[in-house]
Amino acid sequence: MNNPVYIAFDNEDSSLGHFFQSCHDKIREESVSNGHDYLALPSIQLSKDVINQITGNADEYVFSAFSHGTPSTLKSGEITYIECNDNVKNFYNSVFYTFACYTAIGIGKEFEESYVIGYFGYKDEAWVVPAYEDVFVDCATSGLVSFLRGKTLKESEHDLIEAYDSCLKQARLNPIYSFLLKNKQALFTIINIKDKTIDT
Repeated sequence: MNNPVYIAFDNEDSSLGHFFQSCHDKIREESVSNGHDYLALPSIQLSKDVINQITGNADEYVFSAFSHGTPSTLKSGEITYIECNDNVKNFYNSVFYTFACYTAIGIGKEFEESYVIGYFGYKDEAWVVPAYEDVFVDCATSGLVSFLRGKTLKESEHDLIEAYDSCLKQARLNPIYSFLLKNKQALFTIINIKDKTIDT
């Protein structure tokens, strides 16, 4: 993959802006540490026009998104920047990684019916407990962190599940346990090239 790692994040969201920013920071740090170019796409740049401009004719790339979602859209505030049957087709040749509610229902379905190198998302509500933000950031980003470190998509999927299992084990008597469990149960992945790495 010769294109940058795109990191879309709704840092201006009133409730989870700091969490989305922290997810961006984690992915940016890993991109730099592992020698990958990245392009940050904060709230002000999250529109279909901007997304289409950078992804419309792109070759293979990684696109990560940390924002709110619906079954068929990714949103920044009231602005939809990715939508089923519109510009999801831009991502068929990508590794698409998102921590957003419900996107597996529609966006994931379009990927299933068409094609995507790899998709990581959630088929239900994705939960965050701000008082334990670090734990949720680690879980939300762990699969992509593994991929950026050179692991295959299949290995990255395994590492994402392992991260949730590890945090669940540590949080067994903590009220965040149920929210982490809900997130793990809502995970949905599509991997069409299991041995795909970021360098191949």
